[in-house]
Amino acid sequence: WDRVSGHVILFEEMASVLIWAALFYVLLQQARSQICGKGSTACKCLWTDPKTSKSYTLDISNFFKYPYPVPTDGYKYNYSPCATISCGSPTTQANVCQQSTTTQYNCGANPVWTVTSSTHYIIKYTGGTVGRSTIVTFIGSSSIAAANATAVAEVVPLQYNFTVTFPTAVSPTANPNSGRDRSGYVGFILISLIFAALVAYFVVGAVIMYNNGTRGIEMIPNIGFWKDLPFLIKDGVLFVLSPCCGQRFSYTKM
Repeated sequence: WDRVSGHVILFEEMASVLIWAALFYVLLQQARSQICGKGSTACKCLWTDPKTSKSYTLDISNFFKYPYPVPTDGYKYNYSPCATISCGSPTTQANVCQQSTTTQYNCGANPVWTVTSSTHYIIKYTGGTVGRSTIVTFIGSSSIAAANATAVAEVVPLQYNFTVTFPTAVSPTANPNSGRDRSGYVGFILISLIFAALVAYFVVGAVIMYNNGTRGIEMIPNIGFWKDLPFLIKDGVLFVLSPCCGQRFSYTKM
């Protein structure tokens, strides 16, 4: 019996490690799929599609003559993604500058790229005057010959939204090394090994439990853990999110 118990405990530990490894890999891939890669700049994003392993480059440096006055119905917005410009004073540098007839307001710098697909990119600029920020969305289109920009309504106060539509015929361009990124294959192999290990865990564990005289659903190794898993995941999510929501977990003193 001690030997059987030892095997069951070993399989339980292996399953826990594999599950956490799979979860970490999925989260890592999700994070990697939304950011620009090495060699990217304030106005150029190098991105690898995690589904196809193809690499793309979106270079916005030649979309307009910068600083570019984004057309709006109210204020004038000067947009300069590749280099900051003076906004209001020589010491105030911004990538987006809001200008009225008498005053200028910094609407953000410190660009951060986010990628959804090879035809959908977002740059967020923050740190502007009185919390001002700007989100510029780049959307590829096959029906236009040159890039154009439009202003979107200020849905959130002091957050300004622009949309730039660019021709997909010329950009983004696939890099010469497209298809050489093997991370997709590595991920497939890793997930396959994890799946095979889980199958072996359940099959071997069930055989051990059966030989020990267990029948029915109780043959599933560590059945208590699997029943509690949804609640454990819920508790983990709540624990991670609690600092963001201003909540703290309290524990009963022993």
